[in-house]
Amino acid sequence: MHKLHPELTEAMSRMMDRIDAFMRESGFTGEPVKMYLAGGMAVHYHCGTRYTDDVDATFSERLMLPFEELVIDYMRETGKQSCIYFDTTYNDNFALLHPDHREACVEWEGIGNERRLIHLLVFCPLDLAVSKLSRFSPNDRADILALAQHRYFNSTQLKARAAEALDYYVGNTRWIHLNIEQISEEIDQLALAA
Repeated sequence: MHKLHPELTEAMSRMMDRIDAFMRESGFTGEPVKMYLAGGMAVHYHCGTRYTDDVDATFSERLMLPFEELVIDYMRETGKQSCIYFDTTYNDNFALLHPDHREACVEWEGIGNERRLIHLLVFCPLDLAVSKLSRFSPNDRADILALAQHRYFNSTQLKARAAEALDYYVGNTRWIHLNIEQISEEIDQLALAA
């Protein structure tokens, strides 16, 4: 974990505190629930290359949370007022995901998992990049390149992991193959420039 944008990390920690409080108020006493973090906040964890407003995540258990109370205000280092919120529209059924992506997640150390009933796990860089291949927005492309630039993976590894993931999907995947080829060329150009 890097030291960039500590105010964003602190906002994420406060969101986790709120989820923990809601779980305790409900009387939950079981094993800690796992929260699997994807999207821009996961990129923040691995690279710190950009801010994000939404928190994209799934859970190991089904939760009933007051999501409207999971809006966390904070001040960016630039002095700009901002907030993060839990994205209730995030759905991992339509993203390209490797079947073992949850097992490959890494624990967000230093965020206070040990004191909560909710433990924050982050997509590993390779699975995070694979998850961004289906939507492939400008932010997704930039995130994949940032992860590759941090040398978390190369184009060969990305192609292999994406191919393994695609084995579990039904439908026309031709466009995802085009996305994979395009980003792989860009990753190779980054490697040559380094």
